[in-house]
Amino acid sequence: MTASKKIIELEGQRGALQIMLVLQRNGEILYGKLYNNKPLIEISNNSTAKRALELLLKHDLINERGIDGGKAKYYCLTDKGTRFANHISEMEKILEEKI
Repeated sequence: MTASKKIIELEGQRGALQIMLVLQRNGEILYGKLYNNKPLIEISNNSTAKRALELLLKHDLINERGIDGGKAKYYCLTDKGTRFANHISEMEKILEEKI
């Protein structure tokens, strides 16, 4: 049995899991802080961040909030996204374990 199409889609989009962890650790964050912002995140391309955000919005893992007439956008995790990010965080801890 193969992984679901949604998992394959998320796995294939660079930056999606990073964004989930950044939002989990920092709460709501301005769009411009989600790329080219080392050491916070390793996404160096605006279009990569935009595609990742669109995918996360599609799966109801994040919310978008615009201010100043829609120019500035903030993102945060939904309840579903928080649960998902908790699992990503747990996977990260497992990968850091020393054998």
